[in-house]
Amino acid sequence: MNMLAIHDPKFSITPTGIQFNEDLSFDEWDALGQKLAPIGKSIGFIIGDWINYGESRWGNKYEEALGRTGLAYTTLAHYAYVARRVQFCFRKQNLDYTIHATVAKIKDPAEQQHWLDMADKHSLGKRRLQKSINFGRLATEEEVQGDPADKGVITHLALINRLIRWWKQTTADDPVDQWDEEQRENVKKDFKLVLDIYEAL
Repeated sequence: MNMLAIHDPKFSITPTGIQFNEDLSFDEWDALGQKLAPIGKSIGFIIGDWINYGESRWGNKYEEALGRTGLAYTTLAHYAYVARRVQFCFRKQNLDYTIHATVAKIKDPAEQQHWLDMADKHSLGKRRLQKSINFGRLATEEEVQGDPADKGVITHLALINRLIRWWKQTTADDPVDQWDEEQRENVKKDFKLVLDIYEAL
């Protein structure tokens, strides 16, 4: 039984793999790969969206999902989490699911979109993207090839770069010269905390 509705007498797609009945030319093999690759990239989102829909419509459906898919609970929970956290409109077809899973931990959707755009623009793999998020800027290849024991601890640079992006976005939408005195004083008071850190160094 062909589970993916890809029909060809030269091979059979089953729940356990592909059985090749005849030899494929390189072009035929390549064409099959082009059909399979998008399924591999999107299956996590497809199942995650399916679970989230069932949960929102009928309550907790993990037991039914476990029975229907045969996948482990942790796998289903991960798919549902990533699909819930990364909005449909932000997902990029040419980026791997693991890239989306990496940004799913970021709470701010605009911040997620920023890193997905960066991953797309610079063809980032998961490790370089994670490093870049931790640094708050695009990590170089040399930095990615650093200490393999590096656990990717988030540094102050990530927070500073995030603050800079917030400032640019805020002032672009609402220029400082249009702020009233009260608004200016409130922001100054908040930034005094940052100044205190600077002066303590």
